[in-house]
Amino acid sequence: MKQSASVRKPAAFILILMAAGCQDTVRPAPSHGEVGQLGVAYVCGNRFELRNLSSSSRVVHYSVVGTPDSGEVFLPAGSDTDPGLTTLTTLARGALEISSEEEREDPVENGAVGCPTLSVEQPQATEGEWTAPFPWPVVAVHLHLLPSGRVLSWGRIGTPEVFDPVTGIFTPALSSTMLFCSGHTFLGDGRLLVSGGHLDDLRGLRDVNIFDPVTESWTRAESMSFARWYPTTTILGDGSVLSLAGTDEHAMDVETPEIWVGNGWRSLDGAKSLVPYYPRTFLAPNGLVFYAGELQQSAYLDVSGSGRWVPVASSSYGRRDYGSAVMYQPGKVMIVGGSDPPDGLPTNTAEVIDLNAGQPAWRYTGPMRYARRQLNATLLPDGQVLVTGGTSAAGFSDRSGAVHASEVWNPGTGQWRVLAANRVDRVYHSTTVLLPDGRILHAGSGDGPGLPRELNAEIFSPPYLFLGPRPAIASAPSQVRYGQSFEVVTRDATSVVRLTLVRLGSVTHAFDQSQRFAELSFRRVAGGLSVQAPPASTLAPPGPYLLTLLNDAGVPSVSAMISLR
Repeated sequence: MKQSASVRKPAAFILILMAAGCQDTVRPAPSHGEVGQLGVAYVCGNRFELRNLSSSSRVVHYSVVGTPDSGEVFLPAGSDTDPGLTTLTTLARGALEISSEEEREDPVENGAVGCPTLSVEQPQATEGEWTAPFPWPVVAVHLHLLPSGRVLSWGRIGTPEVFDPVTGIFTPALSSTMLFCSGHTFLGDGRLLVSGGHLDDLRGLRDVNIFDPVTESWTRAESMSFARWYPTTTILGDGSVLSLAGTDEHAMDVETPEIWVGNGWRSLDGAKSLVPYYPRTFLAPNGLVFYAGELQQSAYLDVSGSGRWVPVASSSYGRRDYGSAVMYQPGKVMIVGGSDPPDGLPTNTAEVIDLNAGQPAWRYTGPMRYARRQLNATLLPDGQVLVTGGTSAAGFSDRSGAVHASEVWNPGTGQWRVLAANRVDRVYHSTTVLLPDGRILHAGSGDGPGLPRELNAEIFSPPYLFLGPRPAIASAPSQVRYGQSFEVVTRDATSVVRLTLVRLGSVTHAFDQSQRFAELSFRRVAGGLSVQAPPASTLAPPGPYLLTLLNDAGVPSVSAMISLR
């Protein structure tokens, strides 16, 4: 297409800009197109440069030909000598078409040229970075990220404490119940429900306590039918809560599950079963509760009526005593580490299962570099899984085998990568939780036999925090309904390629009883993103989540707090 003299100069500028931003190798010239006061040129990857020569800002529509990827982009004002340039990263690969009410560009081809790898000299960009240990008033055996962004913790000795990551200040949150060795998860309204507690070693309590993150105070709720020490507490799709396993006030195993229904408890007498301490359970997409371990045989718990167990599949390794587990995508579960027999040498293996399949079956994924038990597995905002701490030595919790290197698992490749090492031995009673700014709080270890009380914590900054500027959320709703479309305001909409949810963490004894991950679909609109909430509560249980934007470099925003109702 013939170009006027007034257009050639900006086009040359765009080509110079692309040459400066891409690697100096011989490759085909970028595709480009220009009509009137709009221009578009391909850069690399799925990146295009959009140009506005108009003296007024404008909103244009874009679409990737042959794909569902389309939306609106705000273009700042420009001129003949100073074009308003905007980089757009498309979600799909294909020719890009730009149009406005006045004009329409011919589609510009995606040249399928790889973008140059960011040259980063600092090792943090590949390994991450740990802070030095800093004081913590209790051994953080139980650790929870609150919807306020503050962190609640407690141990065997001392009172519960609320930590402000911004100021570093701790505030006591006194409870009338000994909360040590309880189960816990967040309710749909963002409060933390805590079931059971500590009467003595092996002997539990019937107590139920609810922590309000706004007033930072406790309220006693209706007691359970059974005392429980070491139970797991799991949120269900309707907002009710399952309390499973543990030992009672007589140190006897509790075989009967029960359900919190908002004003009391319902026993599942038809589902009596002997399940080891702190079972690794998750709400599955089919509405049942999936038991992933520690035992080799996994199963569904149907909580309707009087309840019943339905066998699913047996894992390959065997029992994973003090291994960890995560549901890293809706219906997809990983179990990792642990040992069989319980006091034997730990394993470095990991297995995954897809509950969405017609016949779910466990299969091995890539192994960790280091064998571990007493480890923590934490979901990151980019969907990867971070493991921290633990020991590679035989026995219950032998510090001589303490593992300091963290590792991250990529669900796309099934492989692990070794990251930076922390300083403190963190084994039995250690905990790890994701913070809103994308860093990881790692604390605890001790308050157990033969172990020093680690009254300190460390914070890990993953590599994604060293890969360039972060996208930013200007505003987002505080709560949304299932299936609802909602808007996230951001000036970085054109560079955002992913939007994720991570349910707030509530962790103890090598297992986070609350965290979940979901990826959200979105469409770019003027001023931000139009986002689609998860369609069903079985895919993302009700309650508080971290909402995060990620750009095409994999860099996350600081998360916004949002509640699914």
